[in-house]
Amino acid sequence: MRAGLKRIIALVTVLSIFAGMAGCSHKQKKTPKPQPQPTVAVNNGNADAKGEGDGQSDVPLVIGCNKLSKKFNPFVAKSEDDEQAVGLTQLYLTGNDRQGRIIYNGIDGEVRTYKGRDYTYYGPADIKAIYNKKKDKTVYRITLRNDIKFSDGEPVTIDDVLFTMYVLCDKDYNGSSSLGRQNIKGLLKYQKNKKVKKIAGINRINDYMMTVTTNGYDASMLKSLRIPVCPLHYYGNIEKYNYAKNRFGFKKGDISSVCANKSSPIGAGPYRFVKYEKKIIYYTSNEIYYKGCPKIAYVQLKEMEKILNTTQAKIDRIPEEKPESTLNRNAVALEITEGTVDVFNTTLSKEDIYWVAYANSNDKISGNKINTNFMPTGVYQYIGINADTVKTGRDAYSKKSRNLRKAFATAFSAFRSNLYDYYMDGTCIIQYPVSSSSWLSVHENEKGYSEAYNSDINGSQIYNKETGREEKYEYVKEAVLSYLEAAGYTIDGKKAISAPEGAKMSYMVIIDGGEDNPLYGMVSETAALLHDIGINLRIVPADAGKQYENKLASGKQQFWTGQCDTNEEDSLYAKYLDKNDIFGIRQSGFGKLLKQTEKAAKDARCKRLYKRSYQKIFNIAVEVPVCEQQMAMMYSPARIDMDTMTKDITGYYSWINEIENIEMK
Repeated sequence: MRAGLKRIIALVTVLSIFAGMAGCSHKQKKTPKPQPQPTVAVNNGNADAKGEGDGQSDVPLVIGCNKLSKKFNPFVAKSEDDEQAVGLTQLYLTGNDRQGRIIYNGIDGEVRTYKGRDYTYYGPADIKAIYNKKKDKTVYRITLRNDIKFSDGEPVTIDDVLFTMYVLCDKDYNGSSSLGRQNIKGLLKYQKNKKVKKIAGINRINDYMMTVTTNGYDASMLKSLRIPVCPLHYYGNIEKYNYAKNRFGFKKGDISSVCANKSSPIGAGPYRFVKYEKKIIYYTSNEIYYKGCPKIAYVQLKEMEKILNTTQAKIDRIPEEKPESTLNRNAVALEITEGTVDVFNTTLSKEDIYWVAYANSNDKISGNKINTNFMPTGVYQYIGINADTVKTGRDAYSKKSRNLRKAFATAFSAFRSNLYDYYMDGTCIIQYPVSSSSWLSVHENEKGYSEAYNSDINGSQIYNKETGREEKYEYVKEAVLSYLEAAGYTIDGKKAISAPEGAKMSYMVIIDGGEDNPLYGMVSETAALLHDIGINLRIVPADAGKQYENKLASGKQQFWTGQCDTNEEDSLYAKYLDKNDIFGIRQSGFGKLLKQTEKAAKDARCKRLYKRSYQKIFNIAVEVPVCEQQMAMMYSPARIDMDTMTKDITGYYSWINEIENIEMK
């Protein structure tokens, strides 16, 4: 039984290697460097800015959002919608590509390939990270482009960057930026007022160059440098800024002056904020934007919360089989088809997708009325396995213990395709505990790729009518029995009849939210399969929240459903070892490997270490990644020239990153 399985695994590995070798190299082509090209005289101040230029469309682009909290200050904005409102006006010091990798050479541009296409990424600065192993310090050299201006015509200099950094590092700051939590040299002493007048690790070199020095190396530092470059002359007090005298534009320990009466944001971004009126923000294009004056002169950001909660979809034809859902959930499709909004991003259920497709004449989610692109969100769901409670004998890491957990992992992974029935196109089955669009993800076309839990038992094939559901179902049972036998179970025919010492014939899986959890269906199918081979998997529903958390905190759980946000939880060590003990991992050397992933200063080494970490996690079999949630970006092809829309958007690279190139019809 195991010999046949090994032959299939070997075949899959060979095919994967050939797939990696099949690609051919090509010469990357860089697009021209963008230059600010004002088309009209720059008007001082936002209120007087016209936003009109030669050849610009005067048809406004209307972006839908959920709820605006009117916190339109870059130092105060916290909600996703408020941050979007501010973001249209701001210039960010660093950026990343479509896979989440930092752009180091923003001034002259970097070419990166994604899905076979070359993309050139430009930014306002160059970032160079130099790690000194002997001193265990990292110096980040920041060089700012010298021809950028804020929308009011004032030049952008390093003093604006320094002012912004000091606000974000002040002890009075409590926003979403993580810069003030980094291990910057002298930062902690500065925040604790230990007679330190400046942050020792932040140093000005000249008007367009500076350095930031950290103790050790941490990959999160580069991410924390994605900060808005806020104008000192607007948000700060120029009279209180003197770098040589350790004065940074505001009173240390009190940023109220920076936040007060600054609800109309100013920056060096693609658009100028004009006004907020009746739940709509009005913008005009920034003619002196460093990547060129946007092709669309006017943008509106429209609050949709009330509309989404009250609007009933108006349809001119009734489908033969109407989904069992309220029509007001389909209000987004209605707003786009009727011309109220042009762009909106949201999550879509199976019923929502049905109605979006129904709005188009081709009955697809992209058609004449609505164009829909799904992008990974970085939030994924998984099945957790506690190594300390699911084992044979006393050694949780023996080959038999690992085979026991792999038996269950194989069974769970075989039914992941159930999620397509629940989400349809709104989900993506994943093999590794990371976003599918991340540069740290391991892709099938890479040499040496190893699929999780022998995924030649391909769950996506179970319901394939051509191969036969029953045939695949029996094949999965055979594979699970093979692992159980290797774990020491006694197998009689096609049933497990007794368990080895330390193992059980009955286990339980905790599902937060019970039947409302999207994973409930796949877990139920897994339990049915295990029942057929003599193993009882009891489903234990838990109320989402404290009840669920308490059950995991007990350390007695065996299997559970979980969710991980890789946008926030980017530390493998924090997830598997530091914050809690839910995975029951105590293997020597595992923590050291995970720590190394965070200390790798070079991209190539970092990726190798992450790959080793993923394979280690799968080898000890403590997690089954299931699916990554997808965000639906919905556009109006009737009003937007879709040929100019940003291509291949991901959770790391929004369509707004290239909003200056988009045109209306």
